[in-house]
Amino acid sequence: MKKIYFNIISLMMIAISFSSCSDWLNVNPSDEIKEDYLFETGDGYQTALNGIYRKMATFDLYGSNLTWGIVDAWGQVYSMQNAPTDGAGQAMCKIAKLNFNNSELTPTTDKMWNAAWNTIANCNELIQKAESADSTIFYLGDFERKLILSEAIGLRAYLHFDLLRMYAPAPAANPGKKTYIPYVNYYPAYVNENISVSECLEHIIADLKKAQEALYLLEGKKTTSLSANKRFQQSASGKKLFFALRGYRLNYWATTALLARVYLYAGMKEEAYKEAKILIDEEKKYGFFQAVTSAYTGPKNIEAGNIKMYENIIFGLYSATELVDWDADINHGSDGIEEDYQTYLCWDSEMIDQYFGDEKDSDWRFKYQFESKYYDYYYRPLKYNKQSESSTFGPVNNKTIPMIRMSEVYYIAAECLYDTGDPVKMNAAKSYLKYVKQGRGIRNPKMDDIETKDQFMEALIYDARREFVGEGQTLFIYKRLNQVLPSFDNGDITPIEANFVLPKPAYESNIK
Repeated sequence: MKKIYFNIISLMMIAISFSSCSDWLNVNPSDEIKEDYLFETGDGYQTALNGIYRKMATFDLYGSNLTWGIVDAWGQVYSMQNAPTDGAGQAMCKIAKLNFNNSELTPTTDKMWNAAWNTIANCNELIQKAESADSTIFYLGDFERKLILSEAIGLRAYLHFDLLRMYAPAPAANPGKKTYIPYVNYYPAYVNENISVSECLEHIIADLKKAQEALYLLEGKKTTSLSANKRFQQSASGKKLFFALRGYRLNYWATTALLARVYLYAGMKEEAYKEAKILIDEEKKYGFFQAVTSAYTGPKNIEAGNIKMYENIIFGLYSATELVDWDADINHGSDGIEEDYQTYLCWDSEMIDQYFGDEKDSDWRFKYQFESKYYDYYYRPLKYNKQSESSTFGPVNNKTIPMIRMSEVYYIAAECLYDTGDPVKMNAAKSYLKYVKQGRGIRNPKMDDIETKDQFMEALIYDARREFVGEGQTLFIYKRLNQVLPSFDNGDITPIEANFVLPKPAYESNIK
């Protein structure tokens, strides 16, 4: 295991160094390694792609802000009553109260904005170079060139989608032809016109379909490397390392899941279900991305360090330090003092009762991913709490940022089926939700009491809130549905643009 991570870190350390720029319109990839030299060899292309993944895993993006950090605080995932009021906790407290322009928050959101567009710029340069590259410079020839190109195209879409979800209204809010952000697909990009939400989604879908089609031809029929252990733990060395550990890459299966996520956000439920069904059928056939954790081995695995229940993570980012560092700083920095004065993010007992209900005693997400504090009134999340490096699953869980889970694919399929109003499909939707619940230790989920669409969606959302703690998806569920966002600290948040759309940095205010 140590050898695996040493090899990964070695690749990451030679990756391109990225720098932020005050104006994303002029943001360029770093020139610390001259482009002509970098793209002379296949290894240089690998280094460029690894650098993009590494940048995405930093604190400014998915290492914090776009997962456990400000996006989850904005989504009212936590009660902030006991949160630290400095560092990352300070920014989270401000965005939780919707103080978007607060001077203690904007440095964080500005860095997030710059980092995202900088990474897109690097994707675009890599795409353009790979499109015209001589395949003979690559270790595996045209296969490798196309693999790098397809992943970069998919990552460009991934980043644009999250920027759209933050800086523009959801389609359900009927934004019309008003423009919000551009879709930047060329390097260098000095001037780009903002486009509408629907136009941006069209570009995102087009890029994802292009990546999906290519990745299917490259890896879609290869089933031997997709078990959980091989996705995240398989040992490899030398030239083969780049092609191993596909769980840390935007692989074919992850691109398909992302397409389902985007289609659902766009309100295209037939298309969303079609993509989700591809993964569901494949899981049933091969067991790649189990949406369940075995009732027999589940608790044993969790106790052996599998705190994230990583078997059903289709795509995750590799992070050497960010995941455990945030938990140490935010949730454990004050350990050792009287409990009354400790600082941490939390769910209070009312949140636990609402979202877990009668299933609390059996749901492994409550039993293992939360810790009771202050006489069972507060519970702090443990999903990113550092696991023992000597445990069976600790090294993987400590370094993996969940990006797309199979459980989400089942949620998507369930919502799309129930929405049809067809009794047979509605029962299938219930079975999908029941399957996910059972995979989290709930032996007999109560599904018979669900009779209306509102009841079904409430059950699905409540389960998703348990599943996505620290993963940056809760806000977008309510935003996509144009529903009131429950908050235990700030009162219910109405789904209006002022609450659900993050303002662009002040220095970008003149961009139309």
